[in-house]
Amino acid sequence: MHKKTAASSKGHFGHLTDDLLRHVLSFLPVADALQTCVLDTRWRDHWRRATSLLLIFDQSSFPSSERFKQLAKLFIHLRGNSPLDKCKIVGCLDDEEERTYKNTMLLIEYALKCQVKELLLSVAVDEDFEFEPLILDVPLISQHLKILHLERFELKRSTLNFSRCSVLEDLKMQHCNIDARRISSKSLKRLCFTNFCFFPEEFHIRIFVPGLISLQLDDHNGLTPSPEYMPSLETAYVCLHNNFYHSCRGNLQDCEYDDCSCHAYPVDQGVLLHGLSNAVNLELIGDTYTELLIYRWDLECCPIFDKLKTLSLSEWFTTIDLLCILQHSPVLEVLTLKLDSTKKGR
Repeated sequence: MHKKTAASSKGHFGHLTDDLLRHVLSFLPVADALQTCVLDTRWRDHWRRATSLLLIFDQSSFPSSERFKQLAKLFIHLRGNSPLDKCKIVGCLDDEEERTYKNTMLLIEYALKCQVKELLLSVAVDEDFEFEPLILDVPLISQHLKILHLERFELKRSTLNFSRCSVLEDLKMQHCNIDARRISSKSLKRLCFTNFCFFPEEFHIRIFVPGLISLQLDDHNGLTPSPEYMPSLETAYVCLHNNFYHSCRGNLQDCEYDDCSCHAYPVDQGVLLHGLSNAVNLELIGDTYTELLIYRWDLECCPIFDKLKTLSLSEWFTTIDLLCILQHSPVLEVLTLKLDSTKKGR
């Protein structure tokens, strides 16, 4: 058997199809994928045609940022602009003094040039879990990008205008600093904020995504974002924690603290509930009095939830709050009250 294999010059992977070989390569970091060129003549071009790439910086593979820079430029030069279905980039600082991500940005631009459809972006974290966010201050431009996940980024104003990503459907942000007055996209269908994103403390970010189907707002700092009219919304999950800056314990008219978030509250239209009024499935969570303020303020001008069929609320909603929502939910079928972390009642 050994002689037969050697004679055929196919090696251990000789009977695999080209498509299967490229699928195997999609699971390898780029540094490892490049080394497969020495296995056999068949492998020389397979990594160039792989439609899924892992461009990951870690200290075990790249002892210095200079080595990462060399590999990034070599990879771009050798691979060309072959189309990509999926690309994951975990970048690193170019150097400790400048604190920039020039080489990582180069890879991001390259992925967009390759018409990538799914782009997962993050930056490396050291052993102490400290990191410098990558500042993104220009809008992304792509007619092919459908899925975008951002982790450990600082997003400036123009970046959150996704009008030039005409087919973008899925946007997820984790550990991101968001500095903008508006997030906008006409194509977006799923939007998720999680794992301690930071919103401004001076104003409520407006979310203009009229085609949104699913919204998740969880684990954030700063003033609560304010979604605008979303007629296609099916599912919304909102969990407010103690890090939200809604600390008023008086009323909106008599608050004596100039820096209290109640002064940024849009009294006439509310913050959250009007934007969520078309949801079919809605879950509203708040752990203490402070977190529930935003819900209570909105309930003073409670909208009609004329499509709502499934509603889940935390135990901090009072009878008055609950009654108000029920009176404005004419087709509600299932109500879940989360009494604590282990019990649920219906």
